Amino acid sequence: MTGLSDIPRDDQPPVEIVYYAYHIMAGLGSIFVAVLALAAFFLWRGSLFDRPGMLWVLMLAMPFPYIANEAGWVAAEVGRQPWTVYALQRVAHASSTNVTAGMTYFTLIGFMGLYLVVGLLYLLLFARIVNEGPLDQARGGPR
Repeated sequence: MTGLSDIPRDDQPPVEIVYYAYHIMAGLGSIFVAVLALAAFFLWRGSLFDRPGMLWVLMLAMPFPYIANEAGWVAAEVGRQPWTVYALQRVAHASSTNVTAGMTYFTLIGFMGLYLVVGLLYLLLFARIVNEGPLDQARGGPR
């Protein structure tokens, strides 16, 4: 088997960031499984909503999927460097001559604006749900 030390230096990917990004992604995935299995068990037993500590854990784990997603993206994209297509095309030769810098900036700013709007809507809806408080199970409405 060919080891990394046998590959020419200019063909090697940046190993350290890929290593940590992959382990962050895999570690958060393991945490998801454990937390959600425990939450499902408590829900099955009918005691999930009586455990404020578990509810805090579920709330604090909310950004973990986004972090795991970004870490996986970093592991995939940085791990393939310096190749776009392994042994055929390098990243340095993969840029398009039809796309200008202005087009790239316009697209980037457009996506940033879209994500800003979606994020603000999420926060507003989340705040409205939190302000309403928990539902009264007997009446089917807010307490």
